[in-house]
Amino acid sequence: MTPPTAPRTSHRRVLTATTVGTTLEWFDFALYGALAGVVFPKVFFPTSTPAVAVIQSFATFGVGFLARPLGAIAFSKIADRSGRKKAMVVSLTMMGAVSLAIALLPGYHTIGVAAPACLVLLRFLQGFCLGGEASSAQVMALEYAPDQRRGVYGAMVNFGNPLGQVVVAVFMLATGAALGETVLNSWGWRIPFVGGALIAVVGYFIRRHVEESPVFIEASRIGAQTRRPLAQLMRTHKSTIIRLILVWIPNTALSYVVSTYSLAYIVNTLGMSSSVTFGLVLALNLFGLALVPLGGALSDRFGRTRVLTVTMSTSLIGSVALFPLLNTKNIPIMLLAMLASQGSQFMSAGVLAAFFAEPFPTAVRYSGHATVYTLNNLIAGSTAPFAAALLLSSTGTTWSIVGVLVGLYAIGIIVLTTLPETRWLPFATNHHADTSTNPRPATALAVAD
Repeated sequence: MTPPTAPRTSHRRVLTATTVGTTLEWFDFALYGALAGVVFPKVFFPTSTPAVAVIQSFATFGVGFLARPLGAIAFSKIADRSGRKKAMVVSLTMMGAVSLAIALLPGYHTIGVAAPACLVLLRFLQGFCLGGEASSAQVMALEYAPDQRRGVYGAMVNFGNPLGQVVVAVFMLATGAALGETVLNSWGWRIPFVGGALIAVVGYFIRRHVEESPVFIEASRIGAQTRRPLAQLMRTHKSTIIRLILVWIPNTALSYVVSTYSLAYIVNTLGMSSSVTFGLVLALNLFGLALVPLGGALSDRFGRTRVLTVTMSTSLIGSVALFPLLNTKNIPIMLLAMLASQGSQFMSAGVLAAFFAEPFPTAVRYSGHATVYTLNNLIAGSTAPFAAALLLSSTGTTWSIVGVLVGLYAIGIIVLTTLPETRWLPFATNHHADTSTNPRPATALAVAD
């Protein structure tokens, strides 16, 4: 059975709507991550030593990841029972409000310890919103896509990853150049958060005019939904969830070491200007704008697992070279270091949406994607910058960070070999959460637990 085919304009509109939200997601996270390394220690933790302040700041960064699984739980019933569109609109509206609140938050010298306490609360709310945003947008785009082009459609949503970080780098470079580093550290850092709120307003009006996913509409018509999608998911796909998380943990850890921790390392350990870090992030993510869609397109042609095997192996090698090349303090070589590690990770990000969604039927697809996505970010994303700072502080060498990354990649690549290929799994006949009552092709049965 084939789902209703949406007009071509609807495909363009849904990709625009989903990409706007993903861009805002990565804009907020990249902005907070960059400021956590070079600005927030001075604004919210000025009474601590510089090293301790950075660790405290990265700890608040991790709080957002703690809230993401809660957001996924809250939005799972909305997305899998009421529709992907409703989850997208609600989560984006909340994200914009939180961005504006962070922009208006007074610093430690104004309200004392209440400042970092409020920062933690707002970071928690930001993570809660993002727990619903990313998966609803990615699943929505995939359910509009032709089966043979899901990798490309999912990659275009995750195109918001480098795009959001490019916007952050441009904002920070422009703000620093116009106002100076002193003003940037004082109040200039607030301007990009106001920009994030404005992006949310634009995204809200775009999403209000997007029609519901045709695949979800068909699943609703035949009564394929389940009252408790998360509980059903855990009964039928627990092993798949665990394996997907283990595969993706090294990608997430490396991404936050490069995009967040290395910025603090360059400023605090190597003694270079914060403008250098923002310039490196800008150049790195300009490459990412091409690499994310390339990863999705290659996965449509060669398969998800084959592309990920290559990209993860390359990222493993790049992680070994990262800090020795950064230590040269030569800007072109430092960019090469970040490209060697993060470049392949961008291509992996192009595969992420399809890789996380395809193993799950329509009735629990959002719940499955969100569970893998948020738990992975909780385990690796929340701890990577903090753990990297702690490892360097306790061991005195960056090789301790590299050793952890290499070990995680070795595990991830091994687990990847146990997962079946899902690129040809048709969404149109894969609706019911109870896999035993939903007749499907043999390739689909291979991913049920």
